[in-house]
Amino acid sequence: MSYTIKQRTKAAIIGFFVTWLARMWFATVRVTIVNQNVYDRHFRQTGRPHHVVGASWHRHAIFLFYFFRNLGDRLIMISRSLDGEMTANIARRFGYTVVRGSSSRGGSQALEQMIDVMNAGGKKYLCGTAVDGPRGPARIMKKGMVAVARQTGALFVPMACSGSRLITFPKAWDKTILPKPFSRMTIIFGEPVPIPADLGHFELETICRNLEDRLNHLTDEVDSICGYRTVSR
Repeated sequence: MSYTIKQRTKAAIIGFFVTWLARMWFATVRVTIVNQNVYDRHFRQTGRPHHVVGASWHRHAIFLFYFFRNLGDRLIMISRSLDGEMTANIARRFGYTVVRGSSSRGGSQALEQMIDVMNAGGKKYLCGTAVDGPRGPARIMKKGMVAVARQTGALFVPMACSGSRLITFPKAWDKTILPKPFSRMTIIFGEPVPIPADLGHFELETICRNLEDRLNHLTDEVDSICGYRTVSR
């Protein structure tokens, strides 16, 4: 989708200030990691030996987007909407390689672009997008990033975050959460799951439902650890 010069300028200006605000705000937040070994082996490791698809629900996306800002080569899919233009501007400021598309607009082309970039050789990417986004329903997994993992040999790693002092947006479809300044966030990583390249349709459906269950379990577990009472789905 093309935008006017005015729209692009507005998105760039807003992106600059949101990036600045995020750096100032989230820099005050302390982080605890559950399953540190998964994080160290598959996310933090220098010279990552394989692609990684880091999968979370949309409600966690803002803080995780910030958290992964310094971890090597990162690839992210962002919608083609006007709001997505601003988000893409922010992502580039944080060093992400951006492909544009979503399940509701240009998704198949964006997924193909991600796969092409990852299969081009050389770099090993950490990539992902919220797997129930951009419009929900919340905590129901879409197949796109599982397909990316299947076609690129990436490990699929479910993850979630929560905290004891959160701002929750109860009217948002995903019940977005943000940590309050000077609070603590806990990030939990599940065990990596390889996605075989020769999966049939039925097997793909089965593994998607299993991964959905794992991600919901991780979300409930980290909420319990933090004493956060989740807003009802």
